[in-house]
Amino acid sequence: MLTFAISIAAEFTIGLLITFLGIGVVANVLIGYALVLTAGERAQNAEVRNGRLDS
Repeated sequence: MLTFAISIAAEFTIGLLITFLGIGVVANVLIGYALVLTAGERAQNAEVRNGRLDS
């Protein structure tokens, strides 16, 4: 049976890529969430300024 061995350096490289790409994805999701919240808050503030708050 033929086994495919990966060098230690390649294992570390793959692990670091997964780690840092994962951190990037999480950071982008959090930034997107903050932008959505900010846009919603701006819309609410505009409604209050214009006197159209429904609550």
